[in-house]
Amino acid sequence: MAATISVRLDKSVLKDLAEVENRWQTDRSEVVRRLLVSSIHELKIKAALEDVAAHKKSIGKAAEECGVSLWEMLELVKERNLDWTGYSEEDLENDLKLLK
Repeated sequence: MAATISVRLDKSVLKDLAEVENRWQTDRSEVVRRLLVSSIHELKIKAALEDVAAHKKSIGKAAEECGVSLWEMLELVKERNLDWTGYSEEDLENDLKLLK
């Protein structure tokens, strides 16, 4: 279900919107819609990555909630150098001791 919203914008933002309209060769509604969808998607990914880094959410669940593949989410984690496994150096040392 689509809904109409109204928003007040400063002149500088309107100027920027006009530039994007020209670049994309589309109307203001389409520009605002695309930008909003893109921003929401970015915010979802940012929040999911924070949850993954804090070990509050699995990487698979984060990918599912963001509508991206597991491989894409793994790439995002890799790009940001996040510890998503919860496997510390201490854990590694303990495992190595057990193997000896």
